[in-house]
Amino acid sequence: MKNKILILLIFVTSGCSSIPRLTQNDSIDTLIQKPDLNYKTNSLPKVINIFYSNEREGYKLPDEVQGFLENYYFYKLKIQYQPKLTLISLDSKSCNNQNNISDLNIIFDISHNQEIFSASPCLKTLTKSKTLFVSNKDNDALSFGSYFFISRKKEEEKLLNLISSKNNIAVIDSTKTLDAPKIIQYLVDQDKTVAEQRTYSNKQNSQNMFSEVLMVDRSKERLRKLSRRLSLEISGNPRTRKDIDTFVLSVGLDTARNLKPALEYITENELEIFILNNWESNIAYDASDKDLIGSINSDIPFMMPIKAPDFLKSSKRTREFAIGYDTFEIIMLKYGRSMPRNFEYKGLTGKLDISGQIISRKPYVFKITNEGIKIL
Repeated sequence: MKNKILILLIFVTSGCSSIPRLTQNDSIDTLIQKPDLNYKTNSLPKVINIFYSNEREGYKLPDEVQGFLENYYFYKLKIQYQPKLTLISLDSKSCNNQNNISDLNIIFDISHNQEIFSASPCLKTLTKSKTLFVSNKDNDALSFGSYFFISRKKEEEKLLNLISSKNNIAVIDSTKTLDAPKIIQYLVDQDKTVAEQRTYSNKQNSQNMFSEVLMVDRSKERLRKLSRRLSLEISGNPRTRKDIDTFVLSVGLDTARNLKPALEYITENELEIFILNNWESNIAYDASDKDLIGSINSDIPFMMPIKAPDFLKSSKRTREFAIGYDTFEIIMLKYGRSMPRNFEYKGLTGKLDISGQIISRKPYVFKITNEGIKIL
């Protein structure tokens, strides 16, 4: 009987490998964590084709592919899992070095040129059930077995949902985002009041823009008119309008570092400032950034001002890198788990649930304070 039990245990554990266990908690330093799981390496894909856009200059691999390879090497060292990888650069006319025999296809749609993916002959012959489509556009233009969509849409919704319906809101977008109408419509649909909207250009003077929004110039003009009527020099501080208590800035992080101090210089009221990062650049948040203290922000954990885990210390912080890194982790969780149960992975792009066809992602919103950051 003992021999039978021993044989059964050997059979169950064969083909499984593990990585070091990490304590799962919600502290700032552990927003990003490797899963605490055993993996059935026999169940993992042996051959993986990776399709990506080749519109970048030179021969350097795009960040999403570099992130994928970084996690590949992590598991190669830790559990000796090393599938055969074929990198396939896409364009609209040809497809070189394609290997149709694969256990899994990964399509990285992190391109600004959608025609590359809609017209490429490489993708038309792929087995849909063996394909994971990864995009930063929140779309389903192509039909495949599994999807991982990652854009700022979820961060935008969670950030805007935090604004109280009692607040009066001013929305400032930029010439790069031009999304104020969409943001306003979302707020109005939630029965929230939008009092003003402006589009900021880098050629503008930010203080002049906020003076106009808050009607500071009108206050100055009233003082001048009163002085002329009374024939007396009247001094006083110009008043700002009182009906705006919340600003939504849909801009880049570098622009936000300019606009927030300018706004606080103009206003005499206590304001709530929500910053919706435009994700156009990979400027990371700085924990010691005084210009953003008091603001409420949204972004993926990898770009937040947090301490990176040891296995990511030398990695460059870009959203594309984070997408690629999490994509490899999705493969591990989707095909290599020894127990078919739901698991929430604390990834570089947020908390991921891989139980469905579409990989669901929970975003983070955080407030920058004098003491550090506070997750909301």
